[in-house]
Amino acid sequence: MNRISESLSGCVRTLENLHLRYDADVGVMLVQVDQMARINNSAGTAAGDAVLDEIGRRLESFATDEFGQGSRVDRIDGPRFLIVPAVPLSLGALRAQERALHVALAEPMVGDPKGRLAIRIAAALIARDEPVVEQLRTASDQLARPASARDGAMVMAALSRGEVVIHYQPQYDVATGAMSGVEALLRWQHPELGLLGAGPLVTAARAARLERELTEHAHHVALAEIAAWPEALANIRVSLNITAADLGDPEFAERFAGMARQANVDPARLTLELTEQAMLSDPASAAEQLAQIRAFGCAIAIDDFGTGYSSLSLLARLPIDYLKIDSGFTRTIDDSDRDRIVVRAIVDLARALGLLVVAEGIEKPQQLERLKELGVATWQGFLKSGPVAGDQLPGLLAA
Repeated sequence: MNRISESLSGCVRTLENLHLRYDADVGVMLVQVDQMARINNSAGTAAGDAVLDEIGRRLESFATDEFGQGSRVDRIDGPRFLIVPAVPLSLGALRAQERALHVALAEPMVGDPKGRLAIRIAAALIARDEPVVEQLRTASDQLARPASARDGAMVMAALSRGEVVIHYQPQYDVATGAMSGVEALLRWQHPELGLLGAGPLVTAARAARLERELTEHAHHVALAEIAAWPEALANIRVSLNITAADLGDPEFAERFAGMARQANVDPARLTLELTEQAMLSDPASAAEQLAQIRAFGCAIAIDDFGTGYSSLSLLARLPIDYLKIDSGFTRTIDDSDRDRIVVRAIVDLARALGLLVVAEGIEKPQQLERLKELGVATWQGFLKSGPVAGDQLPGLLAA
């Protein structure tokens, strides 16, 4: 396996040697991982490092398979990687591999089970007659620079072409094991790269200030599908995610209620999930919108609970029904006394406030046993099922 370096020096020498050996310009690929701050904040820097290590391993495997032995992968700056093929390749040849590389990195991984990471990939040509370090820095800076106009065009094209799809991750009753609900998760059916996680599209929408448009479109898609589900799924609750941009819109609750009525979906089946951070971005507006949503008949859940800075008084004042424990706490609940104490404290807090608890990120039977001991009501995770298309849910219900 190739060594992943933390500096530019190794790959600079490799590129200079390729220039000398082949007397040719050398094509490279740069990869940037977005949304790492979310993982570091929610699950800790160790989990973030594990994600980057896994990405590094996937990049090394990809480089060896596609570009040959001797290809090099360098981690050059935080969540940014550089691939130097073993032999000089043209920009066209590298760009032809971008789709395969996206696919290699698209599978969910420990630390990012919902596939929220956004991966940016760019090919660059390193000329043999110009300083290598400066060229690499320029290419790296261009990859990191926001491109709102391009991002906006990409989001609007995805919406107009119907590329936004919804997958559903089942939620199970801890006591009985029965499926009791699902969380609706956005996916991007890219015309060239295939099915991608939400990360790339959400990141682009945020940069282009199109978050509300993307969320509304995803809700339209999900509500239309829910309305068409068979009778076997009639009692399954559905959680839909909302953002700080939604809560900051004074017309959001009324507009969502109108969409649900038009789709003929019973609001009592729906839960709207928001993160602690979204709730805190504008508490007054959030309280008003959440009160309207509750009055319409939907439940409210705080997602990734324990990773933000919400006050107990705010939790007591807002109309909340569920607390979802972040996977950063549940991942090591079977062997970490500290995480068990945190989860127990959250369960006790929820019980005192009259709230139910959902545990995310359950991947091992031992975690599930701990949840039973701690009195958690509901769980979701890859132990039973990751996110699936809606037409697969009846089969999982019967399993």
